[in-house]
Amino acid sequence: MIEGLKRNAAPVVFLVFCMLGFALVPFDPYGQIFLEKADGGFSWSHLFGIDELGQDVTSRVWRGSANTISYALLASFGTLLLSSGLLTVERNGGSNVSKLILAMVSLGIAVPVMFLGLLFMIFMDRSPATLSIAIAIAGVPLAFRQLRILWIEQNTALHVEASRAIGGNRRHLFFFSLMPNIRPQLVEIWKLVFGIAILELSALTFLGLAGDPNWAELGTLLHKHQKHLLQQPTLVIWPGVTLCAILWTIRRIRAE
Repeated sequence: MIEGLKRNAAPVVFLVFCMLGFALVPFDPYGQIFLEKADGGFSWSHLFGIDELGQDVTSRVWRGSANTISYALLASFGTLLLSSGLLTVERNGGSNVSKLILAMVSLGIAVPVMFLGLLFMIFMDRSPATLSIAIAIAGVPLAFRQLRILWIEQNTALHVEASRAIGGNRRHLFFFSLMPNIRPQLVEIWKLVFGIAILELSALTFLGLAGDPNWAELGTLLHKHQKHLLQQPTLVIWPGVTLCAILWTIRRIRAE
């Protein structure tokens, strides 16, 4: 347990640091308070420079990383909850229900998140919350398949069969036979879903589907500053590096 905490200390500290962008940014990420320094480069008070609207880029990248992580995190948990509920129905609903769900999942694999994002925009406001809902639903087919394979493998394992043989009920089987053995695999599935959610959120916001074009989020920042790539490349480099660092950090999380 202690070794696991030590192993995950660096990734957790980095993610918490990113989330502190909601509270500890040095300047207002949306305040145009440095117009006289617009398009300014590095300085000790503005490490990442100033954008064309007079906004501090360091504050916007920090707040953007917090927004990216929080909305993708909500989407990933939504995906796992929906997938778990769908798996429960599929496992207990009979053969016809199982066939129907498997057919729907196979169809859902072919539906891109972009289509769902645009579809949701028809019925809901264009907002980050709408994108999170679309991403959560789009991730269900992949997560469902991973969870189903894991459940089938573990449900026929010897330790589960032994628990059944001594009269263990469903609750006992789930909490004392299944969960302790599937926890590492569940964390790996969550990491996969979380990482995909971050990429999909940034991709959708990069395409301008967040609603507010000035929203501080990594994909939005990349979209907004891509036209300055040759004149002031750091405006694009820092959001991109931060996005890569977040994904690399998630990959380093271990369940043991």
